[in-house]
Amino acid sequence: MIQKIGAAIVKDHQLLVVSKKKFPDHYILPGGKPKEGETDLEALARELKEELQLELVSSTLLGNFETTSMFGKESMFLTVYVVKVRGEPVPNNEIGAYKWIPIETQEAENLGTGITKCTLPALREVIRVCTQ
Repeated sequence: MIQKIGAAIVKDHQLLVVSKKKFPDHYILPGGKPKEGETDLEALARELKEELQLELVSSTLLGNFETTSMFGKESMFLTVYVVKVRGEPVPNNEIGAYKWIPIETQEAENLGTGITKCTLPALREVIRVCTQ
């Protein structure tokens, strides 16, 4: 099973997603795999700095999710944090592109399962509960 840590970076009711250069048509959450001995947040801070030149300021656990990889080949355990960052995204040589998608989007094409089946539904539920 793949273990990944993802960052839900939200601005103006939109979620930041990235595509890797080797899979330019597939968008995922910023983040990655923790290195041996790293905590989730250490891994997330490192990945955000490496991938997008963003500094992790604060975080709140959104949830732990079990799903399949976006290509449906492997099981994935995804831990997602809603994070506040400092800076504007500047993709490194591994990231092909980034974009902001509306949290309310129902469009699933080209979005990873960690986004469509886990992160977006959880964010929508938090917003629903907080605005009742």
